[in-house]
Amino acid sequence: MKRRYILEEWNAFATGVLPKNVSDVQRREMRRAFYAGAHSILYAIMRVLSPGSDDVTATDLEIMQSIEAEATAFAEDIKAGRA
Repeated sequence: MKRRYILEEWNAFATGVLPKNVSDVQRREMRRAFYAGAHSILYAIMRVLSPGSDDVTATDLEIMQSIEAEATAFAEDIKAGRA
């Protein structure tokens, strides 16, 4: 079986974020939202990275760094109770 990267990230996220007493409904809805977000960002990246090129460009790296910074900032906001 192929490695399931999104599932691995979901498991790490769920372990680190969801309360121990989370309901089955909330866990299911969070998992759905997590996968929807993963799907959305994957297709967003595919649309904006250098079309028709197999080489990574400086613009591609800037886009990935921007996405990483945004995700990191949001995680920090969650930890601080701002999101």
